[in-house]
Amino acid sequence: MFYNVEIIFQDNIIHKATYKSMSEMADKLGMKYQTCADISSGRIKPKFISKDFPFQPQIKIEKTKMKEKSI
Repeated sequence: MFYNVEIIFQDNIIHKATYKSMSEMADKLGMKYQTCADISSGRIKPKFISKDFPFQPQIKIEKTKMKEKSI
């Protein structure tokens, strides 16, 4: 299982990567494993990251069976 991640800030993609595992994704993004799992499953939206942080990025995590091909 792979995880395609896009982090969008002010309509600009600032991070786009494919990770082999949820643990690798959490480690590379500096987030807790459970936070990544909750975002991936849709249980929470990333706005929770910090209520005091004025610039909230949009985080999309999509689970896929194969690695996304580069264009």
